[in-house]
Amino acid sequence: LGRMFLCGANDLITIFVALECFSLSSYLLSGYTKKAVWSNKATMKYLLMGGASSSTLVHGFSCLYGSSEGEIELQEIVNGLINTQMFVSSFALILGNLRMRFL
Repeated sequence: LGRMFLCGANDLITIFVALECFSLSSYLLSGYTKKAVWSNKATMKYLLMGGASSSTLVHGFSCLYGSSEGEIELQEIVNGLINTQMFVSSFALILGNLRMRFL
């Protein structure tokens, strides 16, 4: 469900909600076997790492939102900020988050 929302996302809020929906199902699947100690440990580590990556994603989105003067739609952000240093640094935060989330 989260991946379907992510395909049609064209603003920052929809991207964040879609990634969190996708992550929630992954958290549930990682802790499927409750009786195994290693499963509970892995789920807790995955949950903490997911929380850290979500905070990095929100920080990158807030940098984009602030530097684009309140725009949340991706096309408007790209049109206004494509050659600025703030765009490059926020984009690096977002890409680093996605790498941390999916590896």
